[in-house]
Amino acid sequence: MDPLLLKATNKEDLEKVILLNIIGLIEGINENLITIEDAEKILFSPYIMELIDTMGISKEVLEVIHLGTELEDVESLIPEKLLECLKEIKEKSINLLEKRKGHKFQDRIIIKY
Repeated sequence: MDPLLLKATNKEDLEKVILLNIIGLIEGINENLITIEDAEKILFSPYIMELIDTMGISKEVLEVIHLGTELEDVESLIPEKLLECLKEIKEKSINLLEKRKGHKFQDRIIIKY
């Protein structure tokens, strides 16, 4: 299979794609379709946070990703709080996405590498 590339050429496109992905990851975890470990491989990792921080992404979006990096700890240490944490991440993502609903994507976001 040919590799694919996420091509966001501006901060607004990148933030919107990330927020949409966060919502999908949270839904996937809620529905037991993916694990928290899967979500960490996709987006919820310090590596990803560092990578996108260098691109000037908003601190609000970074904070939501950071909350996602803590899910494994919540699951193992205070599992009764996991659903609450997932709900918080989803709600914050939706609120941030709502602020960006006027932004239209400039071009295709996923391309062949």
